Amino acid sequence: MRLGFVGTGNITEAIVTGLCTAPTPPGAIWVSPRNKKKADTLASTYDGVVHVGESNQAVLDNCDVVFLAILPQQKEEILTPLVFREDHIVVHLLAGTTIPEMVPLVKPAGCIVRAVPLPCTAIHVGPIAVFPDHEVVSSLFDSLGTVIALDQESKLETLAIITALLAPYYAMVETVVNWGETQGIDRKDVATYTASMFGALSVIAESQADGDLTTLKNECMTPGGLNALAMKVIDSQGGFENIIPALEAVKDKVS
Repeated sequence: MRLGFVGTGNITEAIVTGLCTAPTPPGAIWVSPRNKKKADTLASTYDGVVHVGESNQAVLDNCDVVFLAILPQQKEEILTPLVFREDHIVVHLLAGTTIPEMVPLVKPAGCIVRAVPLPCTAIHVGPIAVFPDHEVVSSLFDSLGTVIALDQESKLETLAIITALLAPYYAMVETVVNWGETQGIDRKDVATYTASMFGALSVIAESQADGDLTTLKNECMTPGGLNALAMKVIDSQGGFENIIPALEAVKDKVS
């Protein structure tokens, strides 16, 4: 299976890194030359697997599955001149861009799958939302994380909005780490402890078959205990409901 990437940014780098470090790497990966430094680095790191195309068209000509990892506002400029094949499987990663919007830009390719991978695909963890479910595409992503195949594109769009919380999450962890450092703990130690704790809590939350996180929250809050006190203080300052306006703002931006 030959893979191609039009657009060589951070997400392409993460996916290619994940694929090349998987137990069974693809036979060949072609990346576009637009970001020459990043493309050359991938080619030298994974010599013999990753190749830099002379152009975006060269990438298409040498692949069976093509990943479109470009900015949404560049889609007409970059894709209109390209000649797609009918047998191309197109995986589009453009934020806020529906599959119907992509159809005229990639015709005659008849198979378009939309996906929302995250940078953590590089280390084979994290969710990857796809619509519609597709055997070939899902099998490629299976080695990179947890594939969540959705039955409606609108559901994928909602999950994509949640990815806007990456920076706020890191900001929260950073705040905790900064506080721990002021208490005299080595910064690396408090960062490792905090990240590991939240990672473990996420694993537990993910294991809840019914998604019931309220039960998990309540089980942590012994009356008069430390977690109950922390929640009381946070709630008095507006609580986590402040996240909702942020999500709504992102939703409005991509709508």
